[in-house]
Amino acid sequence: MTLMAPPHPHEKPPPFFSVITPSFNQGAYINDTIQSVLAQNDPDFEHLIFDNCSTDRTPEILAQHAHLRTVIAPDQGQSDALNKGLRAARGEIICWLNSDDQYPLGTFAALRSAFAQPGCDVVFGDAEQVFFDGTEPSRHPAYFSNRLDLIRWWASRVRLHQPAVFFRRQIFDRVGPLREDLHLAMDYEYWWRISEQFNFHKLDRVLAIQQRQPESKTVKLWHRVYEEREQIFSPHYGKLKTHPLQLIFERRSAMAKRYRDQAQSLALTDRRFALSRLLSSLAQNPLSIIQPHTLGIFARIIGGARVDRALSRFHSKNISI
Repeated sequence: MTLMAPPHPHEKPPPFFSVITPSFNQGAYINDTIQSVLAQNDPDFEHLIFDNCSTDRTPEILAQHAHLRTVIAPDQGQSDALNKGLRAARGEIICWLNSDDQYPLGTFAALRSAFAQPGCDVVFGDAEQVFFDGTEPSRHPAYFSNRLDLIRWWASRVRLHQPAVFFRRQIFDRVGPLREDLHLAMDYEYWWRISEQFNFHKLDRVLAIQQRQPESKTVKLWHRVYEEREQIFSPHYGKLKTHPLQLIFERRSAMAKRYRDQAQSLALTDRRFALSRLLSSLAQNPLSIIQPHTLGIFARIIGGARVDRALSRFHSKNISI
């Protein structure tokens, strides 16, 4: 284990905010992450970074920031790194910020006001998502009102943006660490456990900026996010007042559409992966193979841009008629 900056002496008063950042080979983004915390102009914070021995520019960038509490050491994944950070954190408010995300100006000030309210233990807000392909950044609202909606994960009735969720240190002491057998949906499993004991309070503002970049785990491995959510919540399906067969139909229909949408978006840029997503869609709903929309996606995957142009002309003529 290599300590680039030792922890603050325990005799110092604990800070109000503890920002925890797991890191691995995000040298293209991590400086912006660090600067976004500094830009809050709130000196009452600590920023802990647990880096899994990055081989890019990350160590060089971390060495430029003396205020960081940085540990460079092998870990067993993001959940392991986060748990190390949670155990080492000394602040009252826990902030989980990934190494390619940022905080907009005014986030800490808004959080101070929110957590000053009696009984406020968890705060969440909207996120701005920045896309690597040049698409205009967009604000994505957050919503969460019924804990049981987490179980029906395929219905998207809950949207909690991980870097825009903040909670008091006592919650970690009560709920315990993240599950280290999960690598993609551990946040939603944690919100499930937290919401059993604590209320979530919404702030109607953007509290985090997420980079939807191609090396992001949730971009590259989104289909595995579904698998982990199924693993997490399937033991709780009995808590819903819905017939089991109805739940199966709902889930399979929703997943078929999600996989089909992924296939459509990738049909011209990554044909192999698009085909795997289309096959996953058909596995969920085999009857969709006879739907014109499914056949059109398959034709685009096989025929490429030429077929795509032909289908577009065909649709535009039908619309004009």
